[in-house]
Amino acid sequence: MTLNTFIAAVCVVVAIMLTIAHIRFFFGEETHKQQGELFHQPPHDEAAPVSAGDTLRTRRRDNAADLRILRKQIIVGAALTLVVVIPILIHTFAPHCPLGPLVDPWWQAVLITPVMFYSGYPVHVDGWSSLADRRPNMNTLASIGTIAAYAYGLLICFAGDLFPAGMRMSYFAIVGIVITLVLLARLVSDLYLPQQPAFPLQLWVDRFSFVFVPVVIMIALWTFVAWLLFGRQPALPMALLTAISVLIIACPCALGWAATLAAVFANENAGRHGLQIHSLGSLQIARHLTDVLFAQEAASRCQEDIRRLQQAGVSTSVIDADAVDDVLATVDSMRKLAVSLGQRPVVAFVGDGPTDERIRHAVDITLEVGEAKEGEAHGHADVIVDSRSTMAVSDLRNLSHAMMANIRENLVWTFAFNIIGIPIAAGVLYPFTSWLLDPSFAAIAMILSSLCVLVNSLRMRHYNPERA
Repeated sequence: MTLNTFIAAVCVVVAIMLTIAHIRFFFGEETHKQQGELFHQPPHDEAAPVSAGDTLRTRRRDNAADLRILRKQIIVGAALTLVVVIPILIHTFAPHCPLGPLVDPWWQAVLITPVMFYSGYPVHVDGWSSLADRRPNMNTLASIGTIAAYAYGLLICFAGDLFPAGMRMSYFAIVGIVITLVLLARLVSDLYLPQQPAFPLQLWVDRFSFVFVPVVIMIALWTFVAWLLFGRQPALPMALLTAISVLIIACPCALGWAATLAAVFANENAGRHGLQIHSLGSLQIARHLTDVLFAQEAASRCQEDIRRLQQAGVSTSVIDADAVDDVLATVDSMRKLAVSLGQRPVVAFVGDGPTDERIRHAVDITLEVGEAKEGEAHGHADVIVDSRSTMAVSDLRNLSHAMMANIRENLVWTFAFNIIGIPIAAGVLYPFTSWLLDPSFAAIAMILSSLCVLVNSLRMRHYNPERA
């Protein structure tokens, strides 16, 4: 043991006390009550206050002025981060190249400080307010990780000579990279999913974050304690670096992108095939369709759609939409029949105009055929079908299958990355290989994970639901 017995005992006792307080704060009975509403939200509720953007929220109102501020924050963050990162890369591959002050920690601190406090302001505000509300999210972990990296950089600036030669890297670049990625995820959500109710799987991702973030914080704490107690001297810098590596590699940027990007590109794809998606929940559950009701007027041009649905095992009926009581009775019969067959009924209604409110609440998905005129309301339908589209329900169902498969692939990749990356960042390989994951490589790994999610999600742009 590299510390004397008394200091080691104090460290362990403090860590245990912090762990108990941490568990009670995040997983205590009061917390479960506070989170109960979110964890038990119905999967398809028009009145739900949560929007798609809220899952990556930065306390904005999603209006034009806020988007302009967000763009400025991203431009500042990306530009200053590049000015820091490019000299570092040049120095890494060409160490004898004269870069002068460009790789000096003080110069990097000057450049990254605006990124930390101007660009990162919404990340920190939301991250810590969510933490105080006992609902930590992606911003929480991003804020904690960047604060740790920024603080370590300042230590190098003021007391770098006290650190071993191999531990004098400032890691300011990590701050810029993480903040810029988080803000980019927010911008994508604001631009392409405005005012959309959050779809159930994205809510599930948020719920996962409520558990994932506190667990990562605890892993980082005990990683710090373990290296402080058992690491080679000087133990403190090594403990700080390993804890920062855990926080950075676990920063769930890829998790934040996993469902959002797939939904963005699926939504774009739907638009090209004549479908205006007004509820992402409908795009998620359409793959489970068991029954579809067509209004008589709409059905006259949907014969091919009806045929394809029947081939896929989906029950279809044509009905007079003006006879609302008959529609409701038919929906009720469909649900009972599906339940008797051991299915979970998912019913859609296809009309040629605004749908009666009672029908909208009775079915799971409403589609309205016909392009909306400017300023014309469409009765809050989940999907508006372009008059050119003749296989709207089949296309929606196929898009739903493809999007959810894409999201599952993204989530599997993200979870596998964290399951493998966090222990490596904590140093589990060190006893066998004498190798530690530098925070810079942790940041690179995080970027690669996000890029993999992006590339996989882009496949949704080229998916053709008509050929499925």
